[in-house]
Order: sequence, then C-alpha cells, then structure tokens
Amino acid sequence: MSAIATEFPESFRSWRQRVVRQGALPVIGVAGSRGKSTVIRLLDAILTAADLRVATWTDAGIEIRGRRQSSELAAWESCLRRLAGNTLDVVIQELDWPTVNAVGLPASAYPVVAVTNICVNNDRCMIQAETQLAVKAYARVRSASRVDGALVLNGDDFAVSGTEVEYDAPATLFALSHDAPLVRVHLAEGGRAGWIANKQLVVGTATATTTVVSQDELPFALGGLASFQVQNALAAILIAEICGIPPHVSGPVVARFEIPNSLPGSFNQIAYARGIAIVDRPTPSWYLRPILRAMRQRPQGGTIVVCGQLREIPVDDLTEVGRLIARSADAIVLHSETLAADRIKLLRLGIDIAERAMVVVHTKSERTAIARGLTMMRPGDGLLVLADNPASSLRQLTRATGPSIEFDGDQAAH
Repeated sequence: MSAIATEFPESFRSWRQRVVRQGALPVIGVAGSRGKSTVIRLLDAILTAADLRVATWTDAGIEIRGRRQSSELAAWESCLRRLAGNTLDVVIQELDWPTVNAVGLPASAYPVVAVTNICVNNDRCMIQAETQLAVKAYARVRSASRVDGALVLNGDDFAVSGTEVEYDAPATLFALSHDAPLVRVHLAEGGRAGWIANKQLVVGTATATTTVVSQDELPFALGGLASFQVQNALAAILIAEICGIPPHVSGPVVARFEIPNSLPGSFNQIAYARGIAIVDRPTPSWYLRPILRAMRQRPQGGTIVVCGQLREIPVDDLTEVGRLIARSADAIVLHSETLAADRIKLLRLGIDIAERAMVVVHTKSERTAIARGLTMMRPGDGLLVLADNPASSLRQLTRATGPSIEFDGDQAAH
C-alpha cells in the first residue's frame, strides 16, 4: 500500500486545473458496501457550501446543482460536456459493487476514489457470495483510480486498506482511532489520515494535525454514538481536503448536516417531544451491530425495534440478528410473519437465545407495526425501524404527531 501523504492544493480551482492538465475530468468516485450515499451527500453539501457547481450520480439518479434529471444517460453526457466546458465544477459518482462487476469502469479515470467499507472485518461476512463479488469489484475500483490521483480508504477495514491490498495512488485513511493498526502503520510511514481524538474529528499526519469539529456537534451521528456516521463524516472531510476545500470550511457544514428524506433507510432521524425514531434498512449482523450499539448508548430512554421479513439478511444470519436485537431492545414489534414464517422462526430463535425479559408484539403490516411502536414510546425512548419499505416508513413517521395512533390486530408476548 502507498503511504505517501497527498500533496494538497491551495484551492479547489488549483486542484481542478491540475486534474484537467493531467488529461482527466473532475469526477469523484465513492464506493462501499454501506455509507457511500451518505458520504456523497455530505461531500455535496461541503462543495456546494464552497459555492461550487456540483452534480451527483447515485442510485436515485442524476442531480445537477440539486435538480433531479429525468434521463440518466442524457444527463450523464450533459455532465461530462459541462465539466469539459467549465460550466460544471465537479461530479460525485456512486460506484455500486454489482454495477461495477456488470459493466466495469474505465481504467485510470478517477482523480479521487473513496471506499467506505467492505466487510468491517467480520469473518462471516467475508464468506458471503455477495462479499466475494464486492472484493472483485473493489479491485476494479482501485484500477479505475489515477496514479496521479488519490484514494480515501477505511483504515478500520482490513479488506479495504489491509497490507495485502496493492494500489499505486497515494492513500489517505480514516478510522475511529489513530491507534487502529492500519492507521498507526500508515502514519508512521508518512501517510495522512483522519480519526477521532478526545471526541474531536481531526485530520493530519503523525507530526501535525488539524481539529475539524467535535463529534458531539454531529446530530446525524447521534452526537458521535453512531460511529459509522462519524466515519462517513471523516471520509467526506478528507475527500474535500484533497480537492482543495480546507477543514475549517467542511467542519461547520458537517455539523449542520441532516440525512435527507431522499435517502430513506439511511439512518434517517425523526425527532418527537417524547423521543426519536430512526429508519434504517434491515442489514446483516455485521452492519447491524453498530446501529444497535448507537441506540443502546443513548443517554436516556429505552429502545423499541420494529422489523419484518428482513429479506436482505442471509438465512444463516437471522438467528444472530434476532439475538443482537434482543440484547439491545426493550421491546420488539414484528410484522408480516405469516408471509415469511420460516424466517420469523429463525429470528425468534435468536430472540429466545438472548434470554432477556421483554415485550414482543406481533402485527400484520409494517404500517401497523410502526404505529404500535409509536404508542409504546415513553419519554426519551428511541424507535428503530428496520424497514422493508423505508420510503413509506419515513413518510409515516414524519407525519406522526403523537402517540395517539390507532392500531389493531396485535398480540403481545413476554
């Protein structure tokens, strides 16, 4: 791995001019198994706050300066023309693992590539077929980065930045601590990184650091409790720095950032007088663990979890997911069990293994389950919805005004 510290430009304009002189276009690629959409939105907010003309291409489509485009192919051609014509400053492109494997990427095309994670060092994750495809796609993503460009990589994930990973472009790592093994070696070899020190997000080298913002000031990361969101913030700050946007510009933007409703199921937060609701997607145990930890570490109130068919979770992981939920939750609201009785059975097995006394409620639909969860909330509680339909769930929770929502067809068990 390359640990040479990246040379940072004096400004975005100088970075862009250098990229164009090198025969490239200012397109930033962001890949990863989780968190890439959040990093893109964070980076978009930072660059826009710096008065730059930004376009994004995500799984939700192409947006040019915040306006959704109707045709992806035509819009992408327009983005490239406008980049070349200097009427658009930069494009941020989501690099999805399946798409990368299906259609590939142009070699040595991206001046900046960031990778949020692959498997967060979980052995059970690494043997999954989906992960093997991600590893294959990651090799293609690395080859798509320019040698004269830069990589921003997760220093807590050995599959992303481990010593066995070979790449030519200079790397900048982000991690929760400068004592993370990969980051410690990287800094000792003269590399640059971002990490958390005394609750502060800092960037720098082994000999010089800059404080960016306190994790306590990041509401979208639950004041730092959601460690994966802190990592996303570090990734965006480091990418921006590589592009000539200094940390003192990024810090205030990150501090006021909120997950937009256009990203349903991305740790969306809805605040109520009596507590908070969070909408995320059902995820395997290796990604679910930090989400549940963040909920459990909140300073007050309990946790209510709503979940249904959990289609995205491998069958052999359902029992572990049930165990993790039961260890963190004070109450669980299950739904749609008649449509996936075998999966619910495995989930319930994990709940029973946890051997914790709690209320388990059964409902017929996700909408009813959410309504039931809202009625169960006490002051300070957190409601975590692992949504089968994140967009619908987010709309329902956003419209909710109090715990007086009617429900029916429920049955509780202890």
